[in-house]
Amino acid sequence: MQFPQFTVMGSLTRLELEAMRSLYTACLQLRQEYDAAVAKVMGHYRMTDIADDYTRNHAFAHHSEVLSRLSRAAGEYERTVGLLAWRHASAATVLGTRILDRLVNSRRPLTLDEVTRLCAEPTLGELRAALSIPVTGLLIAREPATRERHEEERKKLLSRLDCIFYNAARLDDEKEETADEVVAGFRLTEVSPPEMDPLYEGTLEPLLPYAEELPFEIRHHLKQATPN
Repeated sequence: MQFPQFTVMGSLTRLELEAMRSLYTACLQLRQEYDAAVAKVMGHYRMTDIADDYTRNHAFAHHSEVLSRLSRAAGEYERTVGLLAWRHASAATVLGTRILDRLVNSRRPLTLDEVTRLCAEPTLGELRAALSIPVTGLLIAREPATRERHEEERKKLLSRLDCIFYNAARLDDEKEETADEVVAGFRLTEVSPPEMDPLYEGTLEPLLPYAEELPFEIRHHLKQATPN
């Protein structure tokens, strides 16, 4: 979907709008790239299994070896795209939530420094704080059924994020479990060891569409809140 057209701005500033647009378009591109990367990895895995079967006990296994190397390369690319997607989707979620929250509660516009900081990857604690705001207090212009659907999505994402906290706290088996408040200061892209499955798995997939919906909710709120 294209970024929504804002025919009613209300107190939304051009700075906030352009920041949202920039992150939104980046997320759209990254979601497409990530889906393609995942599909490529799974395709290589399937083909490798087939090749392993027909080359077993044969002297030459070039096809199987090539597929194995391609699978590793595809996996590395998927991880690169996934971390990049996490960085932008988490920032878009925090920025969009912050803007919607300030509009709903009639707070002052964000400054350039604030917007710039919010466009960077948030800590896990900052993302948790954004996802901890009940939808009922943000989507005040929506009908109950829509609010309930969004609230369910928010709770599921928050639950998945709790799993990331749990796993991040246990990354080093030789040390005691890292305290929750310490993990809250981590950025996921900085605590995803290359030898482990990415910590974003299972959370990035729903986070991307959640982040992409926020500009549409902001537009809807502005339209409903502005007198004709």
